[in-house]
Amino acid sequence: MYISVAEAHNRLSRWLKKVREGPITITKRGKPVGVLIAPEEYEELRRVQAYLQMLRLSQSLRESGVTAGELFQTSREELEERRWSSTPA
Repeated sequence: MYISVAEAHNRLSRWLKKVREGPITITKRGKPVGVLIAPEEYEELRRVQAYLQMLRLSQSLRESGVTAGELFQTSREELEERRWSSTPA
């Protein structure tokens, strides 16, 4: 469903009730500028995005040859170094 910015502005509460029926695309001069979606759909999209980021990271690590143990050890050393360098004397 497509609605104009003016329609969204004038009747936002109506469209927020209807968003459970499916996404509502908001347009400005006929071009999409935003989308209203149900909170559950938004959370699902966030989970999928996080999963895809983890897959990309996993692939990058495989390609670099770095092991999980090496990554853990290096990260731990860097955190310890930051902790000690930021501690007031």
